[in-house]
Amino acid sequence: MLAPPPVRVLVAERDPAVRARLSTILDGADGVELAGAVPDATAARITLRRRLPDVLLLDLRLSPPEEFPRRPAVVALATFDSDAGILRALRDGAAGFLLRSAPPRDLIKVVRLAADGHLVLSPDANRRLVSAASRLSGPRDDRMAAVDRLTAQETRVLAAVGAALTNAEIAERLELPEPVVREQVARVVRKLGCAHRTGAGLLAYERGLCRPGDGRA
Repeated sequence: MLAPPPVRVLVAERDPAVRARLSTILDGADGVELAGAVPDATAARITLRRRLPDVLLLDLRLSPPEEFPRRPAVVALATFDSDAGILRALRDGAAGFLLRSAPPRDLIKVVRLAADGHLVLSPDANRRLVSAASRLSGPRDDRMAAVDRLTAQETRVLAAVGAALTNAEIAERLELPEPVVREQVARVVRKLGCAHRTGAGLLAYERGLCRPGDGRA
């Protein structure tokens, strides 16, 4: 059986030291291909058109678009003082975020999961997001009311999405066939008025349905 094609990753990071570190890790990882490493948004746009990566690791300081595309999957590169930017990026469709200091194992795992279309958060990112969401979001927001209107089963599905589980893992956790899970995830995303799975997962955090350590990464 043929091996799957490598995950192509573009790094767009302003800090040269961070850019070099990420490039070195990715370039040496099995099943990953470094599509480029650029220092600014202009170079990122040019490389995106030419190289068609699967994942974009994006420095949030590089003027991200108003809404992130589904391809490439965007993983925001963040620091410990960028909470508002992280939440905005996730609401706009980023596949997840990763602290610049994340260890190589977390980096590679997040890249692979993002390429497969999943919400991805490293352990440090999980803890950071829970803290940020509780400080920056109000419990009486209309989005929270939409979460509260979900059925018990839909709430369990949403919690699993927020925990960054794949459909197969949700199926195993909830003891359901995977096609049923796929339909339920799509229904939950629709009922919450979200454009994508990432937005629904973020609402799970904001509503307190997920805790640090619930996910896999």
